[in-house]
Amino acid sequence: MGKKTLWITGMATAAAAIGGASAAVAGSTPGDDQPLTGSVLQQASDSAIAHTGPGTVASAETDNDANTSYEVGVRLNNGNSVEVELNSSFQVVTTEHDDDGAGSGPPLSAADREKAGQAAVARVGQGRVGEVERENEGGSAYEAEIILPDGSEVDVELGADFQVLRTEAPERD
Repeated sequence: MGKKTLWITGMATAAAAIGGASAAVAGSTPGDDQPLTGSVLQQASDSAIAHTGPGTVASAETDNDANTSYEVGVRLNNGNSVEVELNSSFQVVTTEHDDDGAGSGPPLSAADREKAGQAAVARVGQGRVGEVERENEGGSAYEAEIILPDGSEVDVELGADFQVLRTEAPERD
């Protein structure tokens, strides 16, 4: 083989290796709405609670927006909800307070959250419970977000007796 053939073969091999590495990195990057676990969950939760004040972490997941890596939903002790977006260093980027009336009334008890979540998952048939909150629209007492395995979300509205009133079509966040 001549030098030119070896050089072309070498460049093609290098390009294939770089392309394969890029695909491997892209394939290993988690998408939106992947639940946080372990030390990442702990760090994100600690950062969000330090920012919002006393409350309970209701959801914590990845968020691949331009400036944010993590999204943490916090149910404050007063019953209101706050969504805290964090960068990859667990610094607060934005905070969004729930102002749709869902936080009105007494805080949602763990038992009510569990009942609403179970009823919603039973209706949808699969997925995991995301946020569960009080609802004051259209006769609904609760709204539960179910996150499907493909990352899409289904909102399920329930009455005060935890009977399903409405189920929305799956949406991507």
